[in-house]
Amino acid sequence: MAAPLLAALLLCSTGSGAAPPAGECVVDTSKVAVERFLGFGAEWDPNFWADHNQALGVTEQDWQRVVGRIRWMKLPVVRMMIQARWCTAGDGTFRWDSPGMKSLCRHLDVCQKLGITVFLTDWGVATWCKVPGFSGNDDPKYAEAIGTYLDHLIRAKGYSCIRYFILVNEPNYEGGGWDRWKKGVGNVARVLAACKLPVGFVGTDAAHDDAWHRRGVDQLASAFSVWDIHRYAPQAEVLKGGLEAYLRKQWHYARTNDPGAADKLFMVGEAGMREGMVGAHSNTNIDSYRYGVFMADYAVQAARAGTAAVLAWMLDDSSHKGFRWGLWKNKTADFALRPWFIPWSLLVRTVRPGSTIFRAPQPGPQFRVLAARLPREKGAPQHGWTFCLVNRGKEEGDVTLRVPDAGTVSLHRYVYSRAKAPRDADGFPVPVATEQADLGRGHPAACPPQAVVFFTTVAP
Repeated sequence: MAAPLLAALLLCSTGSGAAPPAGECVVDTSKVAVERFLGFGAEWDPNFWADHNQALGVTEQDWQRVVGRIRWMKLPVVRMMIQARWCTAGDGTFRWDSPGMKSLCRHLDVCQKLGITVFLTDWGVATWCKVPGFSGNDDPKYAEAIGTYLDHLIRAKGYSCIRYFILVNEPNYEGGGWDRWKKGVGNVARVLAACKLPVGFVGTDAAHDDAWHRRGVDQLASAFSVWDIHRYAPQAEVLKGGLEAYLRKQWHYARTNDPGAADKLFMVGEAGMREGMVGAHSNTNIDSYRYGVFMADYAVQAARAGTAAVLAWMLDDSSHKGFRWGLWKNKTADFALRPWFIPWSLLVRTVRPGSTIFRAPQPGPQFRVLAARLPREKGAPQHGWTFCLVNRGKEEGDVTLRVPDAGTVSLHRYVYSRAKAPRDADGFPVPVATEQADLGRGHPAACPPQAVVFFTTVAP
């Protein structure tokens, strides 16, 4: 750090009242964006053991490789598909040993063992996953079937990891129309209450439909305990910092119009890049280096906007037949990790559930900082910290990270840049350095152009 900047920093820290020097990021702990962060996660649909992967020759060793990656990331939260047709034809009978239910339970076993929160999502019965015995998403028998399988999974099978339920993926597309979906929401809300199932009800799960989201807030606030939307953001929106403003607007509407919003979480249930989308199954940019920078920028802006959970679409290509949108590929490509695994896995691993996200000042129009105070570990003298820096500019950015009243901590520095992105033998990111940082006085940090840098107290 240059001597004049250091002198100015020390002057500022003595309480002289002088304006902070250029390049200083002072975290004001009174400016809270998210008080109880749930985590960065991903969509993990339970199809690893489905026929399309069996045909590729997946093995138990492959499965353990996937589980090992999830364990290393310390994945805190997933959104997971269920289809009613896996366990019933809508005729009042249920089959719990179907291939779909068996595969679902293997995935839930992992979530239960590793303490991963599951947002279980029934994709509805109105479109491609119809069930013969149900007339649509508003059929009371469908709501009763949901109550039956949730009771089986949570009480009989013991999957307490299922903490939230979503009715119909992207209901503005697959709900069968507003009136039918709204009626279905009412049916399911009554079933959840009658069965006393310990799950939060999540809505609206709409994608790119602000009117649907607002309508849900206006008419269904009493049903939902979490507000959730999907956003495949344009590159230009994220580059300019517009995603943060967009999400703030959505959450502001809920806070203003839902009397119970103060006690509710806000979530992006599917996050990704709009450019390159080929339906839901692939993105032509997914193998590029820039996708990793984009998703890190997306995550920082979403968290700063007050979003308590951001779930990337998606965890791996094995989740569906013919998909190319995961953090890693499928069996045919030996489950190779994609570049964006590095920044996203670090977000997952180092911004822990229960963290407090602060709305720190931003160094520049294309330079973002996420500041997260981690939950204090048992016996630890102070809170840990994670800072994520995203530089979308063409020149290296320098910033001094300062948290008044914070002490000295050991920060591990990770870099995701075109020139440097070190990994270990398993492909997991490793720190380039470990630095002693007096956060109260300020710690110098640099971020290369078009790159992402992490400083975190979380041990490698």
